[in-house]
Amino acid sequence: MPHMSVVVPTYNRQASLIRTLEALARQSLPTHRFEVVVVSDGATDGTAAAVRSFAPPYRLRLLDQANAGPSAARNNGARAACGEVLVYLDDDVEPGSGCLAEHERAHGEDPMLVLIGPQSMPSRERFAVWVAWEHRMLEQQYARFASGEWQAGPNNLYSGNFSVRRDHLLEAGGFDERFKRQEDVELGYRLARLGVRFRFEPRAAALHRPARTYESWYATPYLYGVRDVQMARDKHQESVMELVRKHYRERSALTRAFARAVVGRRWAEAATLALLKPAPIALDRAGLRAPALQALSVLFNLRYLQGMAAEIGGGAKLWRALR
Repeated sequence: MPHMSVVVPTYNRQASLIRTLEALARQSLPTHRFEVVVVSDGATDGTAAAVRSFAPPYRLRLLDQANAGPSAARNNGARAACGEVLVYLDDDVEPGSGCLAEHERAHGEDPMLVLIGPQSMPSRERFAVWVAWEHRMLEQQYARFASGEWQAGPNNLYSGNFSVRRDHLLEAGGFDERFKRQEDVELGYRLARLGVRFRFEPRAAALHRPARTYESWYATPYLYGVRDVQMARDKHQESVMELVRKHYRERSALTRAFARAVVGRRWAEAATLALLKPAPIALDRAGLRAPALQALSVLFNLRYLQGMAAEIGGGAKLWRALR
């Protein structure tokens, strides 16, 4: 039986998925040490036929489910997996040749581990400015992990490239299928309650080529804000709010003053976001990528706090919670 099961949820990304499967065929880890379980979340683009016609050197299985979201797909993959360790990869992630070997080595050293690998942007390719911004934020996190300034924790559990023991995932209850965003971070906090340790391993490297629209990017921080309130309030994960308060205090005084003047005031929010939302695209088209990236940071923070305020019950309650 394979020691590891690589679970890849997928939805209508046939070409990207095949690149992921091809990258898994180039692993330094011997192919008898792992299997790959692809879970098609109701894909309609020929994904199932493409997977069935793919002939890799490793054991490959395909599960087909009605469209229910990535959390349900990841849970179905875990239930079907044969390996003791689950490696989760997204269908737009291409693991480097040593990626699986690093995941296996780490779990051999520490049976109470969740290992998080980097998802880096290919250096010679140009991406939409909002995608470049996401990668810039990730690379800053990776640098802080590498320097020892930060230690990886449940809030850093990104589902695109991580591994966990199957019995720990099942004991924690798997992914919450009601969550469409932050489902990985929410799982991380439940895993932490089991006493698992989180570690970032730069050698478990992978490339990430997301195909995200600007509208999808714009919706994401708002949903992050909503989910953080829900995790703290509904799931009694108060450490989420402690971390939110810490990050808020680390913002500049000017940034905090601007947010307080806008968030929770309906007309101020609407007017500010109407001006800010098109700004990054316009700046980038004018060849001003650095200011465009800065504008995206401001926009992300405002949208995140807007989502928190909407879920917590208004601006006044938000600012009290952030004291």
